[in-house]
Amino acid sequence: MKKRGLWLLIGISIVLIGGLLGRYFWQPDPTNLVTQGLERLNGATSFRYSLTQHQWVEGKDRVLTQILGEKDGGNTRILGQLVGSEVEIIQVGDSTYNKDPFSKKWIRYANAPAAQEVFLAELNPLSSLQMKELGEVMLSGQEKVNGDRVWVCHLKPSVQNQMMEAFWTDFQYTLYIRKSDKTLVKATIEAKNKAKSDPMTMTLEFKDIGKKLTIQTPNI
Repeated sequence: MKKRGLWLLIGISIVLIGGLLGRYFWQPDPTNLVTQGLERLNGATSFRYSLTQHQWVEGKDRVLTQILGEKDGGNTRILGQLVGSEVEIIQVGDSTYNKDPFSKKWIRYANAPAAQEVFLAELNPLSSLQMKELGEVMLSGQEKVNGDRVWVCHLKPSVQNQMMEAFWTDFQYTLYIRKSDKTLVKATIEAKNKAKSDPMTMTLEFKDIGKKLTIQTPNI
């Protein structure tokens, strides 16, 4: 009886250990993972984000853009630096409000699409994540982003962004997709300038995805 109980205990232990090891070493299909990650982020009603863009200019690595933003439906607010200048913009409905960095007064522009065209990536960070084809997707393992465990995927897609296509080529994306809900929470984009082959790197991070945010028009 004692021997039978010992073998039963060993059998249960093997099953439990096998299950734990299988769960630890299991990896999702990288293409499906990226597709789900992009769909979940694109489907989010609101989120906060940061955008940092480095670019080689005259042989030096410079930070061209460094902003914080938040989106709630069609409304957006950004704050930070753009090509060395302070910028604060609020877009609500069809109106765009820009704070003058010197007078600190708000200026209203009724033509929101024009501002969207100028500040495309800043006002709509998801525009940099639109892709015609993913190409081959490689899963390189796991990391942590802001305390969350994420899958890390690498791909060289064909992008669906006229502004990016006009100035950049050889796109390489690294996407960080949260394991708990398969939502994209970080992206790093590398490319080369079409004219000079100088490198560019853009880093996007997303948080407070789906949380209630309030973006209001400024007092002018």
